[in-house]
Amino acid sequence: MYRKLGCIGNHPVLSKRAKSVAKCIHLSLFYINFSSSNEGPEIWLKHPDAPGLKWIINYEKEKESSVYPVLDSSFRGPQTVHFLYLYDNGIEDLKQMAEHICEVFRSPIADVRISEESLIDWIINLQTTIPRAFISKGVITSVETMDRVFKNLKGTEYFDLEAIAIDESFQYTEPIPFRCISLWDPFWLSLPSILNGTNSVILSYGSKFTPTDINTILKEWQKGTKLQNLEFMEIETFELLNARKAYLEIWADLDWTDGGENDGRPMEV
Repeated sequence: MYRKLGCIGNHPVLSKRAKSVAKCIHLSLFYINFSSSNEGPEIWLKHPDAPGLKWIINYEKEKESSVYPVLDSSFRGPQTVHFLYLYDNGIEDLKQMAEHICEVFRSPIADVRISEESLIDWIINLQTTIPRAFISKGVITSVETMDRVFKNLKGTEYFDLEAIAIDESFQYTEPIPFRCISLWDPFWLSLPSILNGTNSVILSYGSKFTPTDINTILKEWQKGTKLQNLEFMEIETFELLNARKAYLEIWADLDWTDGGENDGRPMEV
């Protein structure tokens, strides 16, 4: 497999016939991670039949372009990582390599980390369903881009969105179509977006929800008519000037129990 990965790194040499042959071979799906983070663009692969083995394709500019490709390995106890270092010619090379790997191994991308806005349309066109998606701070710069993400990208497991760079008067009122969501500085997040959603896990850090908003969320959840899939929620708000007053507003007219009294799935606040 290590040798095959080295060949894949030089993907232009693989003919259409070679790809056709590869498609005839039965393979279990690989776990493919695509990352364009500031730490450096990379793609890494894992296979369910080899839990201690990982292959990483890393793009860098630390050496002259003529030196690449470079193969290396790391052995730490039961963990083995094989590296293929390629010269970083820009985001287009990374996208082409990801498409190439998905085609050869007939496996979708399972985990995507986006640090450039141009990658949003690319991933939507490549595959609309992503188990785990992370979008870095400042990538979303318009309401239109946010709308495209929420209407065209489906996350089956987890969605993490860092701070966005749009007008702070904007409010998003539609449900967020991901099972688990983690939102950072979500000034744009509205009460209807939460109440009408089907999320199982909601993590909101730095939201502008008021104590009354949180009370409304808890009341609707307790009634059982909304937030029926909710299993866990954490809302972090801005510092409150009167903590005692806020506490009373949050718990107003709610039947609640201490966490230690409930060993199963919470049925009460």
